[in-house]
Parts: sequence; structure tokens; C-alpha cells
Amino acid sequence: MDLETVVLKKEQGVATITLNRPNRLNALNRSLARDVATALNDIKGDSKVRVVVVTGAGRGFCAGGDFKGDDKALPGTKLKPAEFVGMYRGEIGPVILGLQGCHVPTIAMVNGPAYGIGFDIALACDMRIGSDQARFCVAWLRRAIIPAGGTTWLLTRQIGLGRAAEIIFTGREVGAEEAERLGILNRMVPAGNLEEETMELARHLAGMGPIALKMTKINLYRHLQVDLPAALDMLAGYQAFVLHTDDHAEADKAFWEKRAPVFQGK
Repeated sequence: MDLETVVLKKEQGVATITLNRPNRLNALNRSLARDVATALNDIKGDSKVRVVVVTGAGRGFCAGGDFKGDDKALPGTKLKPAEFVGMYRGEIGPVILGLQGCHVPTIAMVNGPAYGIGFDIALACDMRIGSDQARFCVAWLRRAIIPAGGTTWLLTRQIGLGRAAEIIFTGREVGAEEAERLGILNRMVPAGNLEEETMELARHLAGMGPIALKMTKINLYRHLQVDLPAALDMLAGYQAFVLHTDDHAEADKAFWEKRAPVFQGK
């Protein structure tokens, strides 16, 4: 697969998507948006991938949208309103929705600034491990434009309405320690340990029963929209299915034999 601005690596059931425009702090231009969407589509068709890690090359995670870096920059105000909506649906949307709707767990490995759309990319992942150099900023209102990458949906569900409103409205920077305290980061670690600890978590998840793991992720998000009785009904149906998988039989057998299970995703 020919990707210009993304490095895709697969190892031990973990696919790592590295945003690779370090000279622009991995700011999102049109090529990067398309390459991330292409990588996610490739992962979707690979049954061996059980976890996805997203990170940035160099000293930044993603510094936001790139509106002036090169001839592939996001055109921004040069577009007519209908064209702008088309660009968002066709290029920005597939990145955010592709990550949030990915069939396997996703982890953002935040190594530095995550601003604007970069913040949204991190929030679209299921979990975030950040170094002590991680910084977050909504940034959009600073330029008199609205947070159009999903912040108002994603951040509110992550930390609650009041805290999200303050961070969104003020456009202030949130450092790594505060991000961990608020729940934006699941965990903050020293910069030198970031990759090791993130990959340890990713490999741990990759060792879970893949069918049950995928179905659990589906339920995490669907249950945001339903009441408890509906959630319990949904869970009963999913559980009835996984109880009859080869993976469940292997987990039971491994438990009694006191060994690690070997799952086949069947």
C-alpha cells in the first residue's frame, strides 16, 4: 500500500498508524486525511489486527488542520459553503468516524501537542496514553470558527458538559497533568516510557478474545444512546452469540488447563 503521509505497521495483532508530517507537527492536510482513511480501511479488512494505536512522528501528535503548508493544504475559506461541507464529509469525517467506529479498540499515543483537529483525532480513539509533553487545545474559537471536528460530541462525553464547555469556549491549553486529572488521558507517563507502556496495553488487549472484544466495543458506544433495559436486552443477544464461539470454548479449556488461551477469532 502506497501511503505518502502515514506509516502503517502491523505486529503481534497491533496496527500502528503514525501520522508522518513531522516538519508540520503532523498537521492534517488533504493527503494525511486520505492516508489515515486508507490505512483504517486496510485495517478493517485485516482479521489479524486486534488493536490500533495512533501516534505522530517527531515531537508532535497533530497540530491541527494545515491550511497553508503546501498545495495539498486544506483550502478552508477558499471554498464555497457547499464545497466546504463536502470537504468535511469527504475528508475530515472519514478520519474521525473511521477511528471512533473502528471495529477494534483504538489507543491514541499522544507524544506532544494535539491541537484543533488533532485533539479530535485523539478523542476519537477509545483510550489515550500521553507523555508528560502532551498538550491539548480546542483552538477553533481562537480563529472565530466553530469546533467542526467533533469536539462538542467527543469531549463532552469524555469529561462532562461543564468542563468541556470551559475548555472549548476559552480555547486554553490543557497540559498533560490536567488532562490526566480530567480524564482526557487515561494515563500520563514519562516521555521515555510512552511507547513501551502504550504497546504493553495494546498487546494486552490484543490477547483478549477478539470477537468478544469487538462486541464489547460496539456496546460501549451504542449504550450511550439507550436506557439500561435496552442495553441489557442488547447484551443478552450478544452474549448468546459469543457463548457458542470457538474462542469461548478455548478460553474455558485454557482456564482449566492453567495456560494462556490461543484465540482464532472464530
